[in-house]
Amino acid sequence: MALIDRLMGLAPDGVTPDPQGKISVHEFAAACFEVAFGPRTVAEMKSYYTMSAEDATELDALIAKVTGTDAIKHRVIFMFEQVLILAESKVTGYTTPALVRARLGV
Repeated sequence: MALIDRLMGLAPDGVTPDPQGKISVHEFAAACFEVAFGPRTVAEMKSYYTMSAEDATELDALIAKVTGTDAIKHRVIFMFEQVLILAESKVTGYTTPALVRARLGV
């Protein structure tokens, strides 16, 4: 299973719903803020969400985008959250993990 699939609430096939593996988008965004500004590390985030190697690779790609000034970091994490909210709802253009990955640039 890959991280984007889990954030969308999908099984590894990218189609079948999987509420068991789902990661809350808002909680994920909060964890990203904690890594960018607070006391948490990427390793702690990976452990907390019991990430597979594939999940961890996608997380690393996302976290690598969170650079620059504090204002830019806030904007990037906010963008992640907004894209993932649209993906959760399967809004046109955000209906598949591939489309979401493309929008996030990972």
